[in-house]
Amino acid sequence: MIEKVIALCMFLAGEMIEHFPKESLSDCLEVKRKIERNSPEGGSSYVKCSIVKAQTYIDNHGIKRIEKILDH
Repeated sequence: MIEKVIALCMFLAGEMIEHFPKESLSDCLEVKRKIERNSPEGGSSYVKCSIVKAQTYIDNHGIKRIEKILDH
């Protein structure tokens, strides 16, 4: 299914390496703050909360997953 979702996106050296769908912007920002607090400063990685157009699916456990981000 193609839809717009809130995603926590992780970048390394400017390239997206991981993405996770979140239920709400507040959930995404909460996880983002935790990651930033526990990350070393000065690295080339960062996280960002975005509304993205993505191809999603429901896995065997009933959890929504992002298969591919089409536009961010």
